[in-house]
Amino acid sequence: MLTLDRNLMAAERTLMAWIRTSLSLISFGFTVGKFFDYLAADKGKPMRGFIARMLGPDGVGIALVALGIFALIYAIFDHRRALKRLQGEGLEKRRSPGIIVATILVFLGISAILSLAL
Repeated sequence: MLTLDRNLMAAERTLMAWIRTSLSLISFGFTVGKFFDYLAADKGKPMRGFIARMLGPDGVGIALVALGIFALIYAIFDHRRALKRLQGEGLEKRRSPGIIVATILVFLGISAILSLAL
């Protein structure tokens, strides 16, 4: 039983590491996009057109945020798979607070992409 608990804690730590990395990607991407939007607006020369925006700082910001979101989604599925495997070995069924946090961050990341794209 102690082995299952140690494996559960290791899985939770791994999920939290993924959350930390994804949150860094999302926040850095959002900051890059908004900072360069601010600079372009300050100089009075905003980038126009879809191609110009996607090849510029907005595109880099959106790419980083999207990478953070995809990493979180992968981490959620990987963690759920690990929990199911541990439950098959006899671990009692329980909710993972890390999955709840990761899911909330996915929705916040999606709102960040929408903020950068619009």
